[in-house]
Amino acid sequence: MTQSGSTESVDRFSLVAGGPFHATLLRLGLIGDDLLPTQGAVIGLTLLAWLVPALLAVVQTLVDSDYSGWGFFTDLTVYARYMVAIGVMIATERYADRRLESLARQFRATGLITEDGLPGFRAALVSADRWSSSTVAEVAFGAAALVWSGLTARFAVELAGSSWEGTALASGVDWSWAGAAARFVSNPLFLFLVFRWIWRFLLWSALLFRVSRLPLKLTPLHPDRSAGLGFLAIYPSIFGGFVFALSCVVASTMMKDLSLQQHSTQTVWFALGGWLVVCLVLFFGPLVVFSRTLYDVRERAYLEYGCLANQLHLAFHRRWIEEGRDGGELLESGEVSSAADLNAIVETVRGQRIVPVDKLAVVQLLTAAGVPLLAVVATQVPLTELLKWIAGAVF
Repeated sequence: MTQSGSTESVDRFSLVAGGPFHATLLRLGLIGDDLLPTQGAVIGLTLLAWLVPALLAVVQTLVDSDYSGWGFFTDLTVYARYMVAIGVMIATERYADRRLESLARQFRATGLITEDGLPGFRAALVSADRWSSSTVAEVAFGAAALVWSGLTARFAVELAGSSWEGTALASGVDWSWAGAAARFVSNPLFLFLVFRWIWRFLLWSALLFRVSRLPLKLTPLHPDRSAGLGFLAIYPSIFGGFVFALSCVVASTMMKDLSLQQHSTQTVWFALGGWLVVCLVLFFGPLVVFSRTLYDVRERAYLEYGCLANQLHLAFHRRWIEEGRDGGELLESGEVSSAADLNAIVETVRGQRIVPVDKLAVVQLLTAAGVPLLAVVATQVPLTELLKWIAGAVF
C-alpha cells in the first residue's frame, strides 16, 4: 500500500501490499522489492503450517505407545488446508495485485470517469487502499481465526471420536501434540489468510459500488457490449486462486465426511451444485451495482437510435417506394448501406448487457471452483462413466 497522503493522487493502488502481516514477512525477508510475497513466503508458510504438526505427530507416535499420529499423513484436509490452500492464497497475491491495480486505473485510462467524478474516484481508491492495510482489521482476523479454529477442531475430534488431532472424552478433548499445533498454528494461519482474502473482496466490492455512483461516460455502442465496462469481466478471475483454494478445502472436507457418515447421492449433488452457485453469485454479485446505470444507458440509446432509425426508414420508404424511383438509382445512392449500418447500430444497442459479465468469465470461475470437486464426483460416479462424461462435454 503506497499513497501520497492526499486524495488528489495515488502513487500505487493496492489491496494486497501493506499491513502488519506483510510487515512481518518483510522482516523475515519474504517480501520482494515490489512489496509482495516471494516464492520463499509460499514455501515458508506452507511448511510452517504442515511441517510443525507433522513432526509432532511423528515424535509423539514414537514416544507414546497409546498414540498413533500416522492418520495425519492420510488426512486429505491436512494437505488441502495447509499445503494447497495456504500456498495458493499466498502465491496468487502477486497476480491479484497487478490485475486489481490495472482494473482500477482502467477507469481513468478509458475516460469513463468524468472530470467532476475524479475527486470522488481518487478518494475511493485511497480509502480502499488504506483499509486494506488496516492493523485493526488484521488483529480482528487473527482473533477470529484462533476462536474459530478452536471451535472447528473440537467439533472434528468429537465427530471422529479419535484421530491424530486427539481423543474425545466426556470431560472434553484430549489434544495430541500435533492436534494442539494445528489448533493454535496451522488452522489459524489458514483462516487468517481466508479472512484477509474475504476482506479484499469486500473492499473491492465497496470500491465498485462507489464508482458506480460517480458520473460515468458510458458508450452504448462499445463493442464489449457493456458500454465500456466490459473490462470488469476480468475481475472474478483475479479471485480464481482463492476460489480454487476454498474448493480444495470443501472437496477434501466432503470426502472426509463421506468416509465417516453415509449421505444420499442427491444430498452430495445438491451440496456440489450449491457451492458452485454460491461462488457464481458471490463473485459476480458486485458487478450488479452497474446494472441500473447500464440499463438506463441502453434504454436511452434504444430510444434515441430507434427514433433515428424510424426517421431514416420513413424517408427511405417515401423516396424509394412512394415516389417510385428506379432501383438502379438506389444502388448508386448508398442509402441501403446507411440503412443497414443504422440497423446494425440498433441491434448493438439491443444486445448491450446490463451486467458486465461474459461467458469466458463464467467458465473461468466455474473451472476454478469445479475442478477440485471432481474428486467428490468420482466417489459418486464410476471413473469410466466420469471420463466418458468429461470427454463428451469437451469433444
